[in-house]
Amino acid sequence: MSGERVNILKDRAGLFLSLAEELYERGRLDLAFFHVEQACQLRIKATILRFVGEIPRVHSVRELLGMVAKKLEELNCSRESDMVVGFVREFRGVLMDIEDAYVESRYGVVASTRNVLSEAISVAKSLFRLLDQVEKSVLG
Repeated sequence: MSGERVNILKDRAGLFLSLAEELYERGRLDLAFFHVEQACQLRIKATILRFVGEIPRVHSVRELLGMVAKKLEELNCSRESDMVVGFVREFRGVLMDIEDAYVESRYGVVASTRNVLSEAISVAKSLFRLLDQVEKSVLG
């Protein structure tokens, strides 16, 4: 069942990212940013479910990525763990913007620009590719 749940989460993550791009094109930056955050969160949780067997009740994208890195270390996959940690370091600011959007878009208005959102969408796509690569490397 967990393989099926992993695929459901990955599919939903992809849909959220597609919706974010649609909303971006329509000028709905607040809702687009919310969808970017949801896409990232679900995609990371799919990886955690695959490696751990359960979904954590955590919403912070950076905290979730820390969980992935820690689990990879436990699995003696230091190279993959370093890739995740390096990603977080490289895109820390954008990941913080994505996390802030989760709260702000639900309870207020996201004060963002098209450029910041465009970068967030690009980072989300990079995150998806990274997690695909990590899973393939670890699981074959």
